[in-house]
Amino acid sequence: MGWEEAIERAARDTRERAAGLPLLDANVWLGRPDLFPLARELPPDGVAGAFAEYGIRGGLVSHWDSFRLSPQEGNTALLAAEGALPRDTWVVWTGLPLVPREQDPLPGFDAPHPRVRGVRLFPRTHHFNLSPWVVGSLCEWCAAHRLPLFLWHVEIEWDALHALAGAFPRLRIVVETQWQKILYHNRNLFSLLSSRENVLVESSNLVGQDFVSYFVKNWGAERLLFGSFLPVNDPWTPIGMILDADITREEKAMAAGGALRRLIDGVTP
Repeated sequence: MGWEEAIERAARDTRERAAGLPLLDANVWLGRPDLFPLARELPPDGVAGAFAEYGIRGGLVSHWDSFRLSPQEGNTALLAAEGALPRDTWVVWTGLPLVPREQDPLPGFDAPHPRVRGVRLFPRTHHFNLSPWVVGSLCEWCAAHRLPLFLWHVEIEWDALHALAGAFPRLRIVVETQWQKILYHNRNLFSLLSSRENVLVESSNLVGQDFVSYFVKNWGAERLLFGSFLPVNDPWTPIGMILDADITREEKAMAAGGALRRLIDGVTP
């Protein structure tokens, strides 16, 4: 057998194994990825095809305009994209502190839009503290509607996140591993997981062959969310980490989509 044939056989085997996973993607992005100039842009009508290519059954979609322009611009773009998104696909709006009140669309005042299944904050980029006296009202609103709060690890201070998770134990907080790998922050992350049961982790930029096995055995598969970071990253990397993990079939299913499904089903819009 030649090396090309061996690669093709390995790829077929991976696809066949992945077909049994209930993949729900927590980290898909529309719009122009300015931080990654070589990445292609994913339009709303391209999401269904991208999902089909990797066997992804749905998930959460965000918009780059929320980061590079303003939360309002990104949320407006997600509203405009709603009709083109496939079934079992929801959106994550970007929020700001509720004082002073700014123009809509922003989360935190009225009932959540029916398609919204999460809120993301960029405290460093948008210049505010991740402290209860700044974002507490928004956190209370999210907890009341059981909306998870998403945060890139490069946007937070670990002490502030630890305090926030303690102040709002009913709020599910998802630490996202973007936009750089989280390798050098593992000690902070692991300590946070051990001390705050309401913290979950998204898997698109984890590092290490045994990370998923270690994570599941210490904190449970229900706290690990599959994420790809499409269209910047190749979903086969986080898919492969789940497939090759030394965990049970049930735990793989939970990490691949079951944990995210719990978050989505728990939202009360």
